[in-house]
Amino acid sequence: MKELTIIIPLKEYEKSMGGFLDKAITSCGDNSIILIGKGVDNYEFTPKDRKTIIPTIKRIENSSDDLSYQHNVNMAVEHVKTEYFTVLEYDDEFSDIFCDAFKEYMGFENEKIFGYLPLTEVMDNETKEIIGYANEAFWASSFSERIGFVDIESLGEYLNFNASGAIFNTEKFKELGKLKESMKLVFWYEFLLRALYNGQKIFVMPKVGYYHLVNRKGSLSELYESTMSEDEADWWVDLAKKEYFFKNDRNKTYSE
Repeated sequence: MKELTIIIPLKEYEKSMGGFLDKAITSCGDNSIILIGKGVDNYEFTPKDRKTIIPTIKRIENSSDDLSYQHNVNMAVEHVKTEYFTVLEYDDEFSDIFCDAFKEYMGFENEKIFGYLPLTEVMDNETKEIIGYANEAFWASSFSERIGFVDIESLGEYLNFNASGAIFNTEKFKELGKLKESMKLVFWYEFLLRALYNGQKIFVMPKVGYYHLVNRKGSLSELYESTMSEDEADWWVDLAKKEYFFKNDRNKTYSE
């Protein structure tokens, strides 16, 4: 798709990531890709068969002191040339119908939609079995004010969503202030609340478009679980519900 750029953020590239990255990039089809992080110039895409589409990969070396996911995404967005972008975690994949689903639901019912979330299959890294789904709740009867659409009230108490693989309008994302880099946790949660508060529409495409891997040692979620107390995690969630009124990052910090 000419309208879409895929951002793959890495804290720091290591050779052990190669297998995951090859699978992730293979799932991107012919979309433009931005690979950003420390040491990304050392990665070479190795397709497994001749039928694999060789995508255009723009590598952006992050040589700053901030290698966080949020900073990488915000930095990469400034290099996006397409109308829309999405973020792919390097150990995740898009489904075969991801792009077709977006084409089908782009401008759903002739509405101006800012963000599109795919239904997401959640897979366990150890067993490789599907253990659940994310984003499906918004298609449940009476869950949200309008079926298939995210709203502040339904999102307010619902954290079992996945914003990786979500497609956003690039310019609107910038206008809304991008991700708040000071938020160590639930930064996507705060951003979605902020977008909704500012009148943007977010639609959940009723097709599985994304495969999300969990319980992988060294993943961002595993890092948070092993280093962050329950009290601190609750504090960040509570902060998100207060900070989404502000487009600017007010750089709040947690103290015990």
